[in-house]
Amino acid sequence: MNTRADLKRFAKDQLKGRWGLAIGGIFVAGFLIPIIFNLILRVVRESFGLSLIVFLVTIFVSVAIGVGICRFSLNYAERDSNPKFTDIFSGFSIIHKAVGLYILLTIIVTIGLFLLIVPGIIFIYMFSQSFFILAADNNKSIIQCLKESSAIMKGHKFEYFVLTLSFLGWIILGMIPLCIGLLWVVPYMNVTVATYYLKLRDSYNNNDKIA
Repeated sequence: MNTRADLKRFAKDQLKGRWGLAIGGIFVAGFLIPIIFNLILRVVRESFGLSLIVFLVTIFVSVAIGVGICRFSLNYAERDSNPKFTDIFSGFSIIHKAVGLYILLTIIVTIGLFLLIVPGIIFIYMFSQSFFILAADNNKSIIQCLKESSAIMKGHKFEYFVLTLSFLGWIILGMIPLCIGLLWVVPYMNVTVATYYLKLRDSYNNNDKIA
């Protein structure tokens, strides 16, 4: 499982027979919940205080759901794991870490982008696995997640960029029919990326043991 084609083929095999759960999970997390919060924002938009509160709650919920989606995708990617709909909400149990990681990453990337743009892009890919790491092991600290992501991504940043870029065509096609196609594309992409993370993690751990 060393090529993009291998990763994608494996992801499709893992999704086979379980597409309904994957699509349902993405619909709730990526469509339904954002729509609900958007409607709430529209209702309270004339009140700055309420709008600010709803906006902050939206960010907190989105970050927690993001970690949950990582856990959901990992349970598809891992051979001996069974994904559950409740995985999507698993990030709420560690919402303090999830939000802290999100804030710190935002600060790091923003500083990098202000410096010369390129450092910010490098930081994005350097720490791209942080949320998968947190989702895989809730006991790890924010700093541990960042350090581990940096370590396993050494020499793999461009490779990961190409992997994510390879889904661009599918994303565009998925957006054409009122974004409905994204309900298939996003789970496919998420499980592929989760599989890539597991591949990197196992490779890094094996090399570390050998060393």
